[in-house]
Amino acid sequence: MLKFTQKTVFRNLAKVAAFAAVATLTFAAPAQAESPFHTGVWQLNEANGPRGLVVSDWLVFEDGLPKRWLYRRAGTNDENQFDFFTRTLGDSGYTPVGIRVYRTGENSMKYTIAAKGQEPIEVSAVRLSIPNFENSCLSVEKKGKRFFGNWVGTSGSTLKKLNVGKNKISIDGKSRDISIEEVRVGRMGITEGGKPIAFLTDAGGDYAVLQWFKPGVTVEQMRNKETEILDFAAEEIVRNPGGTCDRQIASRLKAMK
Repeated sequence: MLKFTQKTVFRNLAKVAAFAAVATLTFAAPAQAESPFHTGVWQLNEANGPRGLVVSDWLVFEDGLPKRWLYRRAGTNDENQFDFFTRTLGDSGYTPVGIRVYRTGENSMKYTIAAKGQEPIEVSAVRLSIPNFENSCLSVEKKGKRFFGNWVGTSGSTLKKLNVGKNKISIDGKSRDISIEEVRVGRMGITEGGKPIAFLTDAGGDYAVLQWFKPGVTVEQMRNKETEILDFAAEEIVRNPGGTCDRQIASRLKAMK
């Protein structure tokens, strides 16, 4: 494995303003229509003992909820190695924490976290879950229909109830006439009166994130698949009340040794 140094990671993180225009999430599934290698439930073998790691296609979960967006770093990815910039929900730019996934086997990896001002920490990890997207509840592939219907608020939201229809959204009983379209796999763009107001992004698992735009976002920016919007007025985590992924994740984590 190549040395994952703070100098390498944070030299690039320091270029956030220049890099933001070309940063993209890992929104496309790799060959053979599988989720990215990192998607799933893992056992991290840390010095103090095993710890669970839950990762959807684009987010690292913490305390049971989606927490940290993953943005693949251009030019550093090959068949086995994936380097990520990260952004914590609610932040207006990249978080000074780099993550590297290095595949060491079919269901094993080295997982490295490099936080600014600290020495990078590398641990081994083994998969506890099923890797293929068709069986993985943490994948976002082929789940577009689940955007429509009822969602409930979480500790990561200000709203309590959300209902999404093809021409209307209702938040805590107040309805708004909208248009909704898929702008990329796992992400819906919402417009009101022709103006973009939000993304509804599949966070994997039982969750989605309602990402309210700041004023000035254009339809072209909303639909752009190459440039990622990093600064939102708010990001609210909602949960599918009929979801079963939380139970599946809990079951997998019980398998840690």
